Amino acid sequence: MDKGFRRIAFTIMGLTALTVISVGVYLWYNFNARSRLVLVIPETASWFVHVQTKLLRADFAKSSEQPQGIAMLGKTISELPIFKKVKDAGEPGIALYSDVVAFGLDEGTCLALSLTSEERFKEFLKALKKRNLVKGGIDKGKYFYVEFPNAKAYVAFKFKAIVVYKPSDTSADYKNAERAFDVVFAEKTHTMMQNKEVQALYENEPEVVFFARDKAFGLSQSIDFPEMGSAAGDSEHKYVKFAYPTLKASGVVSPLMLVSKSGLPVEVQKCIDPQNRMTAHTALDLMAKILNQSINEISQ
Repeated sequence: MDKGFRRIAFTIMGLTALTVISVGVYLWYNFNARSRLVLVIPETASWFVHVQTKLLRADFAKSSEQPQGIAMLGKTISELPIFKKVKDAGEPGIALYSDVVAFGLDEGTCLALSLTSEERFKEFLKALKKRNLVKGGIDKGKYFYVEFPNAKAYVAFKFKAIVVYKPSDTSADYKNAERAFDVVFAEKTHTMMQNKEVQALYENEPEVVFFARDKAFGLSQSIDFPEMGSAAGDSEHKYVKFAYPTLKASGVVSPLMLVSKSGLPVEVQKCIDPQNRMTAHTALDLMAKILNQSINEISQ
């Protein structure tokens, strides 16, 4: 798995498209979750992470504290070449508070965000092409995609979902990307959301869900954030809750287990207390810092 995208996948605070799916799948998920973006995850994905951004935003709406990582992330994104000439946040057509979904395929890794407007995003890509920040522009019917000229990565979109794809093989060409996008944007009659182990992860409406078919990718878990108050003293003692529905072994799993997969250097004593607990602000800070580090690596 590509190191940069692995970091994004294992923390984020974000693909496949919202394709034509069976009525049964659509109805089931409509009554059991808040975002349809996860419906784009192929049933064959080896792992996925889902960050419910709106829930996180609501949790921290009354907090007077801003984790350092959030400020760093905001600065990094605002300075990316693709956004430097954007005057209005809504101009690219990307949802400002989109959920973030990342998942792994045999071909590579995908990161998904929601679009508010396919047309605005297509115009945004045209502007980037004029600046030589992307190249190509292929309409495959099921999806439209372009390529980043200085990195082995591709961007495709359809049905209000944008997919950033990074091949596992750095020597792979556009044919590899098209094979991946064909899977991502294929008409689905079965999705990952029908997996009972996945359904168990969503039971308590957590803000972050991570699922892996194999423990080599990490341990399936969900992270539930508390609603933060405006008083600093109140927020300092609110901890995130980690749940491991598929874990059969006894014993306490450290909150830093997932963070360790990202490769981000952390000081354990500063991240968890003697009871092996992590505050909501610490968890959000770590998520933002890992994403920030990943973006810096990918954009170089």
